[in-house]
Amino acid sequence: NWALQVSHGYVKSPEALHPAENINKTTASAIYSIDMGNENWVNATMLWGMNKQKEHEGENAFMLEGAWRRSRLSVYTRYEFTEKSGEELVLGPMFEGHDLFGIHAFTLGLNYDLFEFSNTRIAGGGQWSMYNAPGSLHTLYGKNPMAMQVYLRIYPALMKMSRNTNMK
Repeated sequence: NWALQVSHGYVKSPEALHPAENINKTTASAIYSIDMGNENWVNATMLWGMNKQKEHEGENAFMLEGAWRRSRLSVYTRYEFTEKSGEELVLGPMFEGHDLFGIHAFTLGLNYDLFEFSNTRIAGGGQWSMYNAPGSLHTLYGKNPMAMQVYLRIYPALMKMSRNTNMK
């Protein structure tokens, strides 16, 4: 029911705007999934990542996500935190430099399978997200910006695995 991973990589000159800068990327994640029977699933994911450049603070990101699926209905939630520089947020010269801004996001959503054909499911859904950033960014983004989304999702149906013990 578990999937775990840890990775680290060195990326040489990943940004065209800063070709002399290299980045060390580190990630770790844990995923838990359980089949509760009767087409009832629970999934949870936690992940962390960090980009680190020489002589700069590391930029961290964290996500915690949970989803519950019962037959054709899925409900999910997600919390995200990321650190971004003024340059990455395209804030202009006043905010440039290597000060990091911590951005938080919380999402709640649901989708419902409308129909299935040829092992492909079509679902309709919607989600609502609320964001929070440092007070110094409120004049640009507002105090607590929100977003709503309505979508159509196309994805493969769950695969059915046979448990044939007579395989040779």
